[in-house]
Amino acid sequence: MPCVLRVALDLAHARHAAAGTTRVARELAIALARRGDVAVVPLADGRVLDRDDPRRRALALWHDVVRYPLLGRRAARRVHADVYHLALARGPLIGGHPPVAVTVHDLVPWRHPETMSAWNRRYSRATLSRLLHVADLVVTSSEAVATALRPTTRRVAVVPLGVAARFRGETPSARPAGEGYVLFVGTPEPRKNLVRLAEATRLAGLRLVVAGAGGWGDGRPPGAGVEWLGRVTDDTLHALYAGAACLAIPSLDEGFGLPAVEAMASGCPVVAARAGALTEVCGDAAILVDPLDSEAIAAGLAAALRRGAELSRLGRDRAADFTWDRSAAELVRAWQTIA
Repeated sequence: MPCVLRVALDLAHARHAAAGTTRVARELAIALARRGDVAVVPLADGRVLDRDDPRRRALALWHDVVRYPLLGRRAARRVHADVYHLALARGPLIGGHPPVAVTVHDLVPWRHPETMSAWNRRYSRATLSRLLHVADLVVTSSEAVATALRPTTRRVAVVPLGVAARFRGETPSARPAGEGYVLFVGTPEPRKNLVRLAEATRLAGLRLVVAGAGGWGDGRPPGAGVEWLGRVTDDTLHALYAGAACLAIPSLDEGFGLPAVEAMASGCPVVAARAGALTEVCGDAAILVDPLDSEAIAAGLAAALRRGAELSRLGRDRAADFTWDRSAAELVRAWQTIA
């Protein structure tokens, strides 16, 4: 009988938010549970704290200062894990057992630190180089990020993200925001470039709908003209993709860009920044634009409307390559190299 790899998956960060890295980690855990060659043991999972919960900031600080560098690996040893995996750029800062895999989602700490929250910027500056040096494996979701990381760490594995089957299913009939709008999905933080996107939608004579909770810094466009939906369910998100004229993802940097491939799988045309890994992920199935030029973004939105049927077809074909089962298989192969 083949050996089953035992992996401790740290989900402490899942208590801070339900989207982003948490969503990726949970989708991977579901796909990994379908396999027979790996047993995943969740660590430190729990209820997501509300954004206005006074314990949330204290919990995040304790995780960064104590749990990730000191206690997480001990917890992995207690469950006899062969590998300790963290789905974010946090982890032990000294070597030890079991071997550690950490995830670097993007290059923002190096390329756009000014767009990070003050704490994350300071923490990354203090720990990231050491973390990459110590980690037995660094996992990232695109070749663009991996290429930049290879000179700084021992082993890098590219594990592209996937699209859940629900986004490939029958087109929803519900239209929670009507039809014909530009959709943005994500946290309204500075690097997401929402101020320029809002200006571009005004120039194009279109309506902007934003799905995503939270945010910090100056990421929210001033004034009226933007419809804020906050956090939505996956069923609502699928319906929003279906009703949109296009999805816009004009970020200054992305390590992958999951909303782009989810939108493609749903048949929604995509306008994406010519930045980070978006050109690699979108290929020729999206309109690519200069994220620093509102007029160029507006022209891209207009082009997406003209080419809607063509982009819908190209996008569905492109998104077919991205599945969570494929992600899980490639992640297991990477873990096996360090176990």
